Amino acid sequence: MNYILRAVIHEDQWKRQLDDIVWVCHEAGIEEVYLKEQCHQILMSPFPMEKHRRMAEIYGKMAERLREERITYSINLATSVGHVDCRLKDKDLLPYGKFTGESLQPADSVYCILDEGWQNYIASVCAVYASTHPAVLMVDDDFRSLNHSAAFGCFCPIHAKAVSEKLGRELDSGQLLAAVTRNSEEGRSVRRAWLEVNFEGQKKAAAGIEQAVHRVDPAIRIGLMNSGEAAHALQGRDMETLLRTFAGANRPLSRPLGGAYSDCLHQDLVAVHQGMALSMAQLSPEVEIISEVENWPHTRFTKSLNMTGLQMELHTLAGADKISLNVFDFMATPYIQEKPMVELIRDRKQELDKAAELRRGKAQDGLGLLWYPGQENLLETPGGRLEELIIKREFDTLFPMIGIPVCFQEREVNLLSGVNALCCSREELIRLLGKGLILDGDAARYVCRRGLGSYIGCDDVGDELNSPSAELLCGKEFHGTFAGNLLPTDWLRLEYKKIRIPLLQYDSACRVLTKFVDKDKNVLGNGITLYENRLGGRVCVIPGYIGTWQFAYRSRSWQMMRIVDWLSKGEFPVLVEDSPNIAPLYYLDRKTGEGLLALVNTGLDKQRVCFRCGPKLCICEDDMEEVYRLEPLELRMLRTCIK
Repeated sequence: MNYILRAVIHEDQWKRQLDDIVWVCHEAGIEEVYLKEQCHQILMSPFPMEKHRRMAEIYGKMAERLREERITYSINLATSVGHVDCRLKDKDLLPYGKFTGESLQPADSVYCILDEGWQNYIASVCAVYASTHPAVLMVDDDFRSLNHSAAFGCFCPIHAKAVSEKLGRELDSGQLLAAVTRNSEEGRSVRRAWLEVNFEGQKKAAAGIEQAVHRVDPAIRIGLMNSGEAAHALQGRDMETLLRTFAGANRPLSRPLGGAYSDCLHQDLVAVHQGMALSMAQLSPEVEIISEVENWPHTRFTKSLNMTGLQMELHTLAGADKISLNVFDFMATPYIQEKPMVELIRDRKQELDKAAELRRGKAQDGLGLLWYPGQENLLETPGGRLEELIIKREFDTLFPMIGIPVCFQEREVNLLSGVNALCCSREELIRLLGKGLILDGDAARYVCRRGLGSYIGCDDVGDELNSPSAELLCGKEFHGTFAGNLLPTDWLRLEYKKIRIPLLQYDSACRVLTKFVDKDKNVLGNGITLYENRLGGRVCVIPGYIGTWQFAYRSRSWQMMRIVDWLSKGEFPVLVEDSPNIAPLYYLDRKTGEGLLALVNTGLDKQRVCFRCGPKLCICEDDMEEVYRLEPLELRMLRTCIK
């Protein structure tokens, strides 16, 4: 596993910093350095061109020494559009169109990625840095049409004009903002045009950067530090296309979101792996993945050494080719003053090498949590709120938390959520229905809308849960001693957000596992059901919302484990039973049958671990026992094989 150090260079201290960088690279086994021109603990807005010319001159001098020391010299362009807005003096402002978020108030010093003047500026900046011949030029994640200062996107006059031209009718910024959340075909057509405009502008800017850099030096690799998949969808992004536009003729290079800027537990810890894994699943294997281990604000008072090391291991497990380290502050503090962090980086490398070797050639396996492109164009917005345009996938982290390993590719048992049921083709949907399939309430409604309700054993009659309620667990087969327990529906909060829980009409052949009851325990309708269809597939419909409030319970874990086992006809590879806070992550080489089962204790209790292995899976550890105990925040990797 190779390391990359990200280092902010201060103009007045670069000579001392250079000695410091050389020392820490040799001391900690760091092979490459990304130099950054911007101290984000002072300013996060783009600099005038003069600053970049001065920094390039400094970088050129630093590069000579780094190459002498056999340290790869690269650049991380810290700021392009702007990360966080700031009121600046006129001399520090750039003369380009300002980013305008949902407040419709133009930013002070954050710029619109569609502005052609800005696009020419950023191409010139990158050309200046290309003259120093770095191995990599990594563009930071403020290259996007939604911003750290505003969460949903740009509604500036440039965007409004471009959308108007695409639609053939005039819209101003306020009309554009109002239209994209309108829950109608007209609203969705405006949203689609807005998303297309966003992505077209980004591709144009990326192409300008690529051409400017490669005119100077065709060998420089250009990468993008990108956001998570929900943020990409909200920009209309096709990440593979965007990364290839930056790369030109070179290998595409991506840094997926890394998570865990500070210490975290439970689902937030699982997300350190899952967010990166979901992004990787949307890309081809040709894309090189540079993970980012970033601590903010780079102090052990907010993020411990143990958490930093665990994040490095989780990124290795997810499949990082290299790890970039953004773990020292941006204030030019000598690295020797953070010697424990230096020692962690040095001492953890051997473990990361072992983990990378165990992971090599294997793909994430388990319950397939499916993602289809184009969801953002079909999302319904009954509340007319921008928040409804953010794709919600809490199950990405919830299912591992309750003992069920997952992946983001189609497998023998899959979960189809929301408008994904509209995004997949009819042929794909029929194929899924012939396997094991979990549908949430919205997906079940969409399947019915497509005329395939007979394959899932239900019909959408338009009824919805409309009162404070709970979910009653029925029967011992799928609930054991938890039969008769209640779980919350969270209807009282969901109703305010206009998130509906459908009351579906079920076929008599369905097996009913739960019932919705009101506060007086009167039955309101059926909840979770199981159905075996004429294709030989098995379907589970979960009409309630799949979130922490409803799912993070021992009784739910027990139930879902048996549902997944039933859906797989007893063939699911491995489940971790009744082991709160233990998240399994399973990787398999489908050619050789060799596997890797990683167990993460995401809580602060020492926890017993029990396995339910499928009939084909063997755990190959010599000291294998039925029961393990994991320390808090411990990651354990076990070799497996298919019999």
